[in-house]
Amino acid sequence: MKKEKKMRKKIIGFMVAGALVLVFGLASTPARAELSLGVVGGYYSPNFGEINDDLEELNDYYGTDLEFKAGIMYGLALGYDLPGRFALRLEYNSFESKTSDTLYDSWWDAWGFLWEEYTDLDLKLTVTPVILSLIYELSPAYIGAGVGSFSTKLKGTGEWEEYWEGFLWDTDSWEDSDSDTPTGLVLLAGFGFGGEPVFLNLEARYIVGTKAKLEDLDTEVDLSGLQLGLLGGFKF
Repeated sequence: MKKEKKMRKKIIGFMVAGALVLVFGLASTPARAELSLGVVGGYYSPNFGEINDDLEELNDYYGTDLEFKAGIMYGLALGYDLPGRFALRLEYNSFESKTSDTLYDSWWDAWGFLWEEYTDLDLKLTVTPVILSLIYELSPAYIGAGVGSFSTKLKGTGEWEEYWEGFLWDTDSWEDSDSDTPTGLVLLAGFGFGGEPVFLNLEARYIVGTKAKLEDLDTEVDLSGLQLGLLGGFKF
């Protein structure tokens, strides 16, 4: 509970700080003020690291195919043009990866009876980054860097059944989860299409050195990796 409260405070503080930067920037340069609001959509390929290594050990033992994979990310972005060629952008994104399979095990007891176990395992990894970036416009290309708060949650559920000589002997179910909110560096480069009021950007990013430590589940998620996406919206 304390960990979740700290995580929420960290995310809220980061968003408030970013919003204040945008507000003060707007107030200080009213003649140059230009806000943009857009949606983000694209492909995110984290390294995953230790968590997929742990799943590979399960796969080797049970013959399963558990693995977290790259997938779609989406979110919202608020931008503000600063004097000169600089701009600020505040984003809230979401990424989710799921994997599931059935773990099977069997053995013979001392009396020669067959026992079998089936576990239906479902795992869901959710990442919701909040990123504040400083962008330098080369027109129409641009480069930038940012800092992000990467809220990460891993949730697992299982349905377990035990059989004796083909007859159901016992059942159980469980659910467990853990979360962390690491801070990471974001490097980006993009190319803009269109103009005002509608814009469309093609962008590539790399998340640097960001790992979520899930101590309760004794694993770690490497969030470092490549993002490719489109950012489209309106300028005001």
